[in-house]
Amino acid sequence: MVGFFILKAMNKDLKFLTRIVSLVSLGKRRKLKSEIVKALSSNVKLERLEEAILQCYLFAGFPAVIEGFKVLREIKPNTHRKSKKYNVNKFRAEGIKTCRKVYDKNFDKLVKNIKSLHPELFDWMIIEGYGKVLSRDTLSLKEREILNVSILTSLGWKNQLHSHIKGAINTGAKRSEIEEVIKSISDICGKSKVATAFKILSKI
Repeated sequence: MVGFFILKAMNKDLKFLTRIVSLVSLGKRRKLKSEIVKALSSNVKLERLEEAILQCYLFAGFPAVIEGFKVLREIKPNTHRKSKKYNVNKFRAEGIKTCRKVYDKNFDKLVKNIKSLHPELFDWMIIEGYGKVLSRDTLSLKEREILNVSILTSLGWKNQLHSHIKGAINTGAKRSEIEEVIKSISDICGKSKVATAFKILSKI
């Protein structure tokens, strides 16, 4: 059976969050609302839901995240938590550490490749992506990389999916967990994208 109930190796929260980020990334509001209601009724913490939706901004952009939060706030009004301090130097330092964990021995190659595309792109990636977002608390780095696999499978970004499947493994995910994530969202993103993701996984 495809969907939530096939997931066995991961914790309960992550089973829901992988589907929620897929739905946010693809803008499927009706299904998203239903999935959020199920997650909350299963005692998934609101803070973890918020973190998962925020993370979608890295690959799906602000429009997807804004619409995702509109759906969430229809169910759970704003709790008025304080925003975290924006500290660029801290983001840069933490971003380098996090990116090294994700890319492991391929970190130096990544630096060279990204800088060759545009001189400012690497700093943006480190500060915004790995520092400001992927180094946040509430979700572990392993969980965040698993969510990235779900988002990138849904959006069909093959090269980035390849990198973040490796990143999930480098940060402690089992291949069985990654397989389950991909299978779990086939009813959301379609069989073709799932088949592509499995093809990529088979080469790693």
